[in-house]
Amino acid sequence: MDDRSVATAHSAVILQYYQSINDESIQNSFRNLDDASNLDGLMRAAQCSHSRNFVLDLGEDDAFVAFDLATLSVTALMDMERPEALSVRWINIWYPQHHKPLLDLLARRYDFSPRLLALMASDPGLAKRSPTVQQSPPPASHHRPWNTRAHSLSPVSDPEKALDELSVHSSISSHDAATEGNLYRIIDDLWHYTSVDFGRNYVCIGYNSLYGTKHAGEDQDEGGIDQGLLPHCARVWTWLLFCEDRTVISISEDPFPFAEGRLDAHQQRILTETRRNLVNVFRSLSIVAEDELMLNSPMTLLPIRTRLGSTPEESAHRESDAPGLLFYYLFENWHNSYTLVTRKESRYGVELNRLRTEMFEKPQLCHIDRLDSIGKELSVLRRHYQSYERIIDRLLEPQIATAASLQGSRIVSEAASRPASSLDTVRGPLLVTEKESMLGVSLTSASRARFKRLKDLIDLYALSEVDEYIKQKEALVAMVSLPHEQIHT
Repeated sequence: MDDRSVATAHSAVILQYYQSINDESIQNSFRNLDDASNLDGLMRAAQCSHSRNFVLDLGEDDAFVAFDLATLSVTALMDMERPEALSVRWINIWYPQHHKPLLDLLARRYDFSPRLLALMASDPGLAKRSPTVQQSPPPASHHRPWNTRAHSLSPVSDPEKALDELSVHSSISSHDAATEGNLYRIIDDLWHYTSVDFGRNYVCIGYNSLYGTKHAGEDQDEGGIDQGLLPHCARVWTWLLFCEDRTVISISEDPFPFAEGRLDAHQQRILTETRRNLVNVFRSLSIVAEDELMLNSPMTLLPIRTRLGSTPEESAHRESDAPGLLFYYLFENWHNSYTLVTRKESRYGVELNRLRTEMFEKPQLCHIDRLDSIGKELSVLRRHYQSYERIIDRLLEPQIATAASLQGSRIVSEAASRPASSLDTVRGPLLVTEKESMLGVSLTSASRARFKRLKDLIDLYALSEVDEYIKQKEALVAMVSLPHEQIHT
């Protein structure tokens, strides 16, 4: 049997698996990603703004994908045991506010915390604070700012008025995102906000990705997108989950929640940028035209399925490495997230050089204003990249058993586990070993090594560049404070 015949036989087994599921969408929707006749259409679906989700089943010899499955179909698919030949399942969700039943299914399947599910299901349409929140504003005296003449609140006889006075001045009001649980209000205020959650069956990370949206020669606004803390940057929140059953789940924020699917040309280009890394990972999971890609675009070939050699040492770990590698490359996104500062022609370096030239000719107060803005933007970037380092630290830190973790009667160390024939195991509570009681899912060594490398790259290139730009900014501010004659000396 030649390689082509073997591949055809493998595909037939996988197709039989989908046909055995009692769901018409499952039977008719899955397409072979390794079939050249399917690839172009599947790539267009991955890039299309109207696609809502996909499920991709991956193995050493096969890759099948289906788009826009209903929740009932995903339920039927997950209820059927996956063949061993499919070592990874990737569930991707766009526009999560429209997928609350599917999110609820995943939450019950993997036992998410209620808080995590609530954040995932947040509605971006409610993130904007309505100007009519306060129907009847309190008297003007309640809006008086605290100043040097009023350091204490005057006595208020009405308890409701006293509570209203406190809510005006408190750091967390009744309409704050932290109390209402809307994720998008939180991440609009804190671009470096991250979330790391561990369960018995999963590890979940949530983070903002940044994408440059200004192209050469463009001075217009960003097509209606909220620029927030960094001009000419789009911020998109992503959830990534690595599950014990070798399932990877990615959930991406809708960058244009108020467009209702009607994107103009500029918004469509931004959407293409925000999906670039995901689409690249998607394409790398197909073995179609591997030789051509190796010749023309070798950087797009990720070592999830594509390998150059076939040594026994490497091939023995390929299936077990694949889920962690998929999780890693979806997070890495180096091309988009880090080139804001790591490129030689990054706009901060260009603008600081321009300001230096202008200030040597004639320093002005407007230069100080711009330097102040640059300093604030760089501080946002520094905290953003530091938040990535914190995520990596949490993913890589070892879980160490403590005496407290063994105090419960149902948790025992491996050495203290009793034989299965003991009557106590029948009459008493089910014993859980120390390893089984740990939270989180362990990454394989292949993905752990890459996460360590990514942390080094963030520190060496991104953070060091940000610190260098901040030093240049501070030097220019100090230069403006010097007399004009001394600057030219």
